[in-house]
Parts: sequence; structure tokens; C-alpha cells
Amino acid sequence: MIVTTGGRTDQQTIMHARSLSKKYNSPYIDRSKQSIYRLKKRYQQDIITVSRNGIAIHPLAQEESITFHPSMAMVRAKRILNGETDPFTETAGLASGMSVLDCTMGLAADSIIASLAAGPDGRVTALEADPLLHLLAAEGLQTFTATNRTINEAMRRIKTMNAEHHEFLAAEPEDSYDIVYFDPMFSEAIDNANAIRNIHQQTNQSELRMETINEARRVARRRVVLKDHWKSTKFNELGFIQLKRKSSRFHYGYIDVQY
Repeated sequence: MIVTTGGRTDQQTIMHARSLSKKYNSPYIDRSKQSIYRLKKRYQQDIITVSRNGIAIHPLAQEESITFHPSMAMVRAKRILNGETDPFTETAGLASGMSVLDCTMGLAADSIIASLAAGPDGRVTALEADPLLHLLAAEGLQTFTATNRTINEAMRRIKTMNAEHHEFLAAEPEDSYDIVYFDPMFSEAIDNANAIRNIHQQTNQSELRMETINEARRVARRRVVLKDHWKSTKFNELGFIQLKRKSSRFHYGYIDVQY
């Protein structure tokens, strides 16, 4: 992937773009009024643009660009702060001080909720196999500013890693996290849904294997949690207790791990 600036730029934006190119070991290219289409055609790589409005990723294989926004995570976070329940945190049994491994970060919606529930004494690590999505989420979590200070602090605490979850789990010691979480659906904002789905298909993360779940059970101290479509056969195939929710297109499932 290459890094450049938006159509209209200034020196501060150029410096930011150059800084990102060094951080992610990707070349910086002067925009020079070239269109994204022309840059893709010339360099045959994914494009990262940095502008005063933030960062956008432009995958080579698709026309749609993707920007970072916590979307529904903001609504869910505010509900939690108001004392309401959240299906994810309830299923996981999340409480203050716990550690969570989110194996399928996407744009980090559930990582944000996990970090909020775990609190300052907790620990959330989020994995994303696709380098484009990882860059977008990692930078977005550190720069997006919500109106609520507690939510901002929760986002900043999340540790992100560009890693494939099976390989990562296999290398981790036993009982490394309280909760290990999978969301093959990548339930993100409607505006980004199609674009993320296309990238997601390229990363082949959606096919969970029993070998991966076995590693997750070894690494988790308390529970392994799965979020998937309500019709998914994965709950049964992989040994999860499926929690059915009326009128919901997705369900959660869990495996209790003895500790």
C-alpha cells in the first residue's frame, strides 16, 4: 500500500501522511493532483489518503473507500454508561478489570465496548489480519473524538495488532485472556458495510475452524464468545451454546472454559 494526501492539502497534512508512511513502512507519494483511480492504475496498490477530515483507505480491488467511525458503538457505549445492558458484554460476562482478545477487530466496534466494560484496570487486544483495516482502525481509535471522555479513554486503551488470529492464538500461553471473542460477520456501519465485506472476503477470516476454537479455549481463562448470523451452523459445529434473541439477525454463543 502507498500513502498520499487528499485532493486539497496543507503542510501539516503532508507531514502527517509522511509520518504514517514511516510508521507502517509504506512509501509516501506526492498526490500532485492525481486522481485515486490514476494512482491505483499507476502503482497497482491500495491507497491510503490523509486529509484534514481524517484517513481513508482505497482498496485496489474496489471503488468504494472506507473511513473510520465507531457508528453504533457510540450508541451502545452511551447505553452502558446509562446503566443499560449490552448483549455482547452480558454474553461474555465482562466486568471491570478483565482482559479481552478480539480476534476479528474490523473497525473495532466490539473492542470499544469491551474496553469500556473492562475499564481502566482491564486490557483489550484487538487483532486484524488485513493491513488496510488495521491501519484505519488503529489510527481511528487514537484520533476519533467522541463527546464523552470515558468513551475516548476506552478507545485509546485498546491495543491493536496486524495479525491473523489462528497464528496469534497458537503462539500465546495458556490462560492469557479472560475472554476470547470472534465476530466473523464484521457488523459495521451501514455506510461501510459493502466495502468492508469485500475486504473481509479477501482476508479469509470468516472461516472459523475447530483448530482455532481449540486454541481459543486454551488461551481463554473464562469464556470463548462467538457472534454470527442467527441461521449460522457454526454455533453447533464448533460447540457454542447459542443464545437466541427474537427479532435479531445475529446471535451470540459461548463456550465456558474451566479455570
